[in-house]
Amino acid sequence: MQRAWNRTRLPLVTVGVAFFMGGCVTQTKYNAMLSQQQQFETTQQQLESALQTEVSSQQAEIKVLENGIQVRLSSDLLYASGAVELGAAGRAAIDKVAGKLASQTQTYEIDVIGNTDNVPIGPELAERYPSNWELAGARAAIVVRRLQERGVDPSALRSVSDGQYHPVGSNDTAAGRAQNRRTDILLRPRQ
Repeated sequence: MQRAWNRTRLPLVTVGVAFFMGGCVTQTKYNAMLSQQQQFETTQQQLESALQTEVSSQQAEIKVLENGIQVRLSSDLLYASGAVELGAAGRAAIDKVAGKLASQTQTYEIDVIGNTDNVPIGPELAERYPSNWELAGARAAIVVRRLQERGVDPSALRSVSDGQYHPVGSNDTAAGRAQNRRTDILLRPRQ
């Protein structure tokens, strides 16, 4: 009886081991993932060092994500109220980011993502930017242009508009709307 049990159990054990092994990560893949994570952390530290003043004043936030790095810059840092062109502080912040990214464009693809709150465009901008889609897109494009002017390879850059449709705060409060007006720079590893 013992013999029959072992014969029927052996295929199940073999399938179980194969299933378990199939879900494991190879040492090579693990090492590559670890190396990439270390690279993300190094880049994060470089960006935090460059943007120390902006991070301290909560106008910038840098996070390591599962598959990249996010640099979140507040609209108040980048633009004057109701403006599309970068202000002096915004130019300085983008220049700091560009200084760290210019040498890393072989490593990262860079998406610049414009975001707004849900407040309709004011009359001073409505003729040129009829909705928040266009406004967010224009702001992202201006940041992309500044990064390129400061030495970031344009083939690594993309400009994206999320408009008002990806809020991080409530649009029902002034503080929430301020959080939603932002530009994110997303660094993703090149494939």
